[in-house]
Amino acid sequence: MNDHRNYRHGHGSDEQHKKDQALFKELLEHHSELKRETQRLANGICSRTTSENPKLAKIIQQHTVGMEKRFGMNRAIRSWDPLFAALFEYKDQMSFEYKIIPAGVEATLTAEDPKLIELIHAHDETIHGFVNEGFDAGGRESPKPHWLK
Repeated sequence: MNDHRNYRHGHGSDEQHKKDQALFKELLEHHSELKRETQRLANGICSRTTSENPKLAKIIQQHTVGMEKRFGMNRAIRSWDPLFAALFEYKDQMSFEYKIIPAGVEATLTAEDPKLIELIHAHDETIHGFVNEGFDAGGRESPKPHWLK
């Protein structure tokens, strides 16, 4: 990993950040046991992230709850990554809803602004990368819309 990253919203080291990071690491480590399906919507996405492994299903659920809390408190994660920094910068212009399902989470992320819909689709592509590649995807910058620096 690059030690010279620019953390646009700070580099978290509090206990909650450590817990969130541990959950994310666990998901990356066991990415081959995860399944993610996405339906593209005109204004965003609806996705299902699941695992047949009950422990991982619970971690998916905990991770989602943790990310919702981070959004609510404006406590960015991966703020060195322009895509994730932008998600936090524009969070008030997006709608995030989720429901816990037996094997994981179903989530809907939407926006009205076409640029933000592009951002949501890039985020979805990034999450698919995490599920498909694990740590290989987790250590690199996410794909992003052309308008995002």
